[in-house]
Amino acid sequence: MLLRVWLLLLAGGALWLGFRPWLRILHRPAAVWVAAGLYGSLWISLFYAGSAMPNHYTAMGATAAVGCFLAPHPQYAGVAAGLAVVTLMRPNDGVAVAVPLVLAAVLMPALRDHGRLRGRLSAVAAGLVAGALPWIVEAEVRFGGVRNRLAEAGEVQGGLRAVFSLRAHLTALDGPLLCRPCTGDGVLLPVTEWWVLLPLLVGLGLWTERRARRSTAPLWLAVAVAVAAAAPYLFLVPYAAPRFLLPAYALLALPAAVGILAVVHGARARRSRPAAAALALALLGHWGSRPLSSTLMRASNSGPAETGTGSPLCCASTGCTRRVFSRGTVRRSPSPTPWVALSRRRIPRRGPVR
Repeated sequence: MLLRVWLLLLAGGALWLGFRPWLRILHRPAAVWVAAGLYGSLWISLFYAGSAMPNHYTAMGATAAVGCFLAPHPQYAGVAAGLAVVTLMRPNDGVAVAVPLVLAAVLMPALRDHGRLRGRLSAVAAGLVAGALPWIVEAEVRFGGVRNRLAEAGEVQGGLRAVFSLRAHLTALDGPLLCRPCTGDGVLLPVTEWWVLLPLLVGLGLWTERRARRSTAPLWLAVAVAVAAAAPYLFLVPYAAPRFLLPAYALLALPAAVGILAVVHGARARRSRPAAAALALALLGHWGSRPLSSTLMRASNSGPAETGTGSPLCCASTGCTRRVFSRGTVRRSPSPTPWVALSRRRIPRRGPVR
């Protein structure tokens, strides 16, 4: 219980630190809190906030790094710290976040001031090095080199290759927690409403800023980094998990929040029923993406198996088959892969299936 409380406090602090730099960037600071609320109320964020998983902290590190990068007076320490967290948690995500930042520093006129250009590029490089250094040292000590570690990581992932896993990610929107693969598991249309509404709200936010003749560069950079962070999981990883896209959701929540506030302003100023209906539809789409726990933790034919009592059994292998709790016991399967069982009290028990 104390560990869960500690993890929730840590996740809440990361949420605050991640979105706080944007208060000095967006024209309406309220949009930042709306964005934090949108991201923080996703079932994926709520579920993993109490888990020792890296994706929420990767998302907050990326959001903070982009915000500090765009600040009127760039916060170089914030850029380096945010990227260091991202790279330390997931090195591939660190590279995916850094590339758009470097391109923006070089290509965007507003960021190309000579003195600040050098500072921004140095902060990005420092964050990447600080985050990657422990990973490189561990690769040399435990795996015999970076190349061996990358090869082993690719083998564990089932071999990184050119794929298009959009359907798997759509399926995983309401579970299972690991879609590897999602054989026999379909896509629930009500849950996909969030994916339909999110780009519409993002587009509305960008259009609102442009119509008000304010710079859209900060929001476009957030979109670019979100796309870069999501692309490897959509086009290289041959399976899906809801948590993989948390960095993209966090960054896209910023222009989406601007769009929501524009709808609210229009509905209040004109007393427009269509605007109010659009806002209600957006909120329903957001809330509709939060499945019941029984749906989230349902069993699938392969991948992490589920329990009759709502406790998952996670396999430590890509080839494990379904195993289900039955009144506190594990139904044995021919597969010799190791497993980790979580009891009703969430106490992990580990061992081979005999």
